[in-house]
Amino acid sequence: MTTTNNTNTNVSTTSVSKPKFNLPEKVFGFKDFNSQTVFDVILAERASKRQGTHKVKSRAEVSGTGKKPWKQKGTGRARTGSLRTPVFVGGGRAFGPTVERNYNLKINKKVRNLAFKSALSQLGLNNQVVVDKIKLEKISTKSLIEELRKKDIDLDKLKNVLFITNDPAIYLSGRNLAKITFSKVTSISVEALIRTDLMIISEEDVKYLEGIVK
Repeated sequence: MTTTNNTNTNVSTTSVSKPKFNLPEKVFGFKDFNSQTVFDVILAERASKRQGTHKVKSRAEVSGTGKKPWKQKGTGRARTGSLRTPVFVGGGRAFGPTVERNYNLKINKKVRNLAFKSALSQLGLNNQVVVDKIKLEKISTKSLIEELRKKDIDLDKLKNVLFITNDPAIYLSGRNLAKITFSKVTSISVEALIRTDLMIISEEDVKYLEGIVK
């Protein structure tokens, strides 16, 4: 594995026969890591995954009689007008969750861009980016592991590897490997960047990131 430098940004390239590729400092060399924006964006990403399909029945929706169970006075019992109130077993739920709940959090574009750039730069400055395009002739987990070993990538020494690719053969070959996370370059999450020990990305995808990061 060889290391090339672009000002203060390091990049690991995995093939000595390939020309050296410098990571753009605009994307991977941002030094002012902002932990608060990263936290806020990860919180918003997690919240957006919640479906909000929870639902319970209120006293107006549960099945049951509407008759007053006993007379108002003279029984010694507490007065009540319905058996469908929340105080009775089988009654409706008071203030329960409804499908109208939306968990999405608003994040400004500048904040999201800052968090994305901070996460990418943390990988770049810590030499945790491998620029290479891995191809497989067939869908095979064994072949994928062998290709990674040829690139000096040992999964036994890593906790999480983020694979940026839209190749279905790569995805189908590695989706059963617990230490590999896949993502398309158009939908990389900040949380995935923060959690990973190593990111594998092609030169084309690096150029795409350079075009969208401001």
